[in-house]
Amino acid sequence: MENLKITVECLRDLAAFHSERVAGYRTMMDRLAEDEAYLITLFNAFIAQSKTMAEELSRTGKDWGLDDLDQSEVNGKYGLAWSVVKAVFSSKMPCYLLDKCRSGENALLIAYHCIENTGGLAEPIRLLINRQKREVIAARDWIAHFEALPRQAPLHEQPVGVVI
Repeated sequence: MENLKITVECLRDLAAFHSERVAGYRTMMDRLAEDEAYLITLFNAFIAQSKTMAEELSRTGKDWGLDDLDQSEVNGKYGLAWSVVKAVFSSKMPCYLLDKCRSGENALLIAYHCIENTGGLAEPIRLLINRQKREVIAARDWIAHFEALPRQAPLHEQPVGVVI
């Protein structure tokens, strides 16, 4: 029973991470300057990946007897990691968008790594999480391709916010 609780908690946390990732990239797309329109391709790819992964997590959760993995917040063991993902995507700090992307992807990978190494996690779930983590790593590498483009995106000047 304890292993089932751990498995459900991990699936729920990852679904929340992906929900926040989708919301973050949608918000960044809404703020793109005209000369940054080329980033729409990258952001849409990240959004599509998260939707696919969240659907897979949801199907897996249903297989484990969980009705709904969609949560607006995470209260489980990985709530702190989720809050880092959320803070990165909602930050108002001046930055280059690709730096924000890299930070968000790194935070997501940290969450995957932590969850993958959770004791008591069912082996089929651990394998799913490992595969999804490798897919996120491959997607994160797309950022380097966009950085190599000759266009230089401006620094986004936004009001500075404090994350507590």
